[in-house]
Amino acid sequence: MSKAFVTLAALAAVRDGALALDEPIARYWGSYRVRGKERTTLRQVLTHRAAQPRFAPEAVGLDPLDDSGLRKSLAQAAPEYVPGTSLGEHALTYGHLVDGILSAGAGTTLGEMFNDVVRPALGLDAWFSAPDQALDRVADLEYANPDWPRQLHAAPWLQIPASTLDTERANSRAWRQSVFGAVNLHTTATAMAAFFSRLTSEDGPVRELLGPQLHTELLTSQVTDYDEVFGTRITWTLGFVRDKGKIAKGGIGGSAAWWSLRHHHGCAYLTRRLGDHSRDAQIAPALDDGLAVVGED
Repeated sequence: MSKAFVTLAALAAVRDGALALDEPIARYWGSYRVRGKERTTLRQVLTHRAAQPRFAPEAVGLDPLDDSGLRKSLAQAAPEYVPGTSLGEHALTYGHLVDGILSAGAGTTLGEMFNDVVRPALGLDAWFSAPDQALDRVADLEYANPDWPRQLHAAPWLQIPASTLDTERANSRAWRQSVFGAVNLHTTATAMAAFFSRLTSEDGPVRELLGPQLHTELLTSQVTDYDEVFGTRITWTLGFVRDKGKIAKGGIGGSAAWWSLRHHHGCAYLTRRLGDHSRDAQIAPALDDGLAVVGED
């Protein structure tokens, strides 16, 4: 679910005039200007059409905490298709792409932009790189099923760098205090439900942060296509999934949060037991039907 907040960090830089949605990334990030990526734009990155849905094989030996190495590998890699012509969620690469763009174009990092600008503006109980005083609040992750990593449709896109789905790594202090923007925001269900409950509000904190034009861009459907990574047809805004009933974002392992366009409620289901999305798939229609959902998760 953290990618939506990577988006907000990028859009805060657009708001400030440091970046533009439709200018080539290579104007800022010179080393990115190679192998067919010369015209890739920030909008294409934010809508998962930058043709880098996974790290290249050359990055297989990199440590997940090697931010510089992973950014460099993305800059040097060839796109998997012509950017802008197809869709595949940038499952692990999203945060490092935006971090590279922010560093080159805005002179800041993803962690700094989120933690110093976005987080306080929205009043979020959420962190990229959890501070020392919050570490005792972080829940340990575990697999709901030992075979879960191999059962994922997205498994081929999640193997490089190695160990990003390793719970021993994810439960380490080093990981919790790192910034791996695609997957390691640390937050609570209460914070996410509150965030989504105010997401579309015309007097809410997201609109105040971004301004009316970028707020509208954030929520507007940008592209509908078949997502090769997760195997489903999907509509992306600049940072969220949108359909007739909701604006939402799912998280690997079964977490999800959304704003109901039909009933006007925000909801979040976050789980430390990594599995499929069967639980949140029960919750959303039950809420729509006005039913209670009881469970042990």
